[in-house]
Amino acid sequence: MGEETVDVAIIGGGPAGITAALYAKRKALSVKLFESKAVGGQTADAIWVENYPGVKKIRGMELMQKMAEHLKEFGVEPEEAAEVTGVKKNGELFELDIEDGEEKLLAKSIIICTGSKYKELGVPGEKELYGKGVSYCATCDGPGFKDKIVAVVGAGNSGANAALFFAGICKKVYLIEFGEKPVFESVYAQPIKAESKIEVMINTQTVGIDGREKVNGIKVKNRKSGEEKVLAVDGIFVYIGSVPQNKIAKQLGLKLDEKGFVTVNKGNAASVKGVFAAGDITGELAQTIVAAGSGAIAATSIFEFVKGLK
Repeated sequence: MGEETVDVAIIGGGPAGITAALYAKRKALSVKLFESKAVGGQTADAIWVENYPGVKKIRGMELMQKMAEHLKEFGVEPEEAAEVTGVKKNGELFELDIEDGEEKLLAKSIIICTGSKYKELGVPGEKELYGKGVSYCATCDGPGFKDKIVAVVGAGNSGANAALFFAGICKKVYLIEFGEKPVFESVYAQPIKAESKIEVMINTQTVGIDGREKVNGIKVKNRKSGEEKVLAVDGIFVYIGSVPQNKIAKQLGLKLDEKGFVTVNKGNAASVKGVFAAGDITGELAQTIVAAGSGAIAATSIFEFVKGLK
């Protein structure tokens, strides 16, 4: 088994991880970036990104591909489908366990950019019908529902974005919101109101998903009247928030907030010396530009940290 030591190991290949790697490499640090799936994080799932400065409108996947290509120009090749299964202290260094990895990797510092994952509804039929009509990613699975009827659960910005996408390809879209009013930004209000295919349902709780080999209905309950009914749908797309991917953070014993996000200081340093965090895992506003900015901050702090090591 070989052994390699780098200045910084970055866990997670979303906008925070990619930006951190770019800034670290520009400061002549040796860098390894690991991503358990494909680079991009949740930004890659966005149908359209319209609030990234300098880019009027771009598909999320395309934006992340451009970021990854930019990083490669600086000599950092993200290691995709390479899951970091464990991290432990080894003297002054950190030892990383890489799934199916043959080499032993040591790092002087770590940046955790593991982000968050989509929150589940926790209702009957959800797990059983996942991939059979239940999805958490309109970008990934939405095109397969052309000319069909779908329900989008959660009327935040992501849900509104998905509903507008489906209105362009589907016969009917239910936008289901648990609260008394949609929580998407005002920029979505007029387009959704003007779209006849979208039916917004407020004060509505999803209580079950019907189907055997595939989804054929969503069971909902009116929170005021208590009335329950089943809406005939072919697909259900869930957008009700996210939970932190904090497995590595817990292994390292990092301080977490009450929701499980990593607590960091002004320089994005975590509670263990040599460990930094950036992006959605810190509980900051879940936006691509915020994640990228925090990645830059973490990398800059690490440069000062590594420079100060004996």
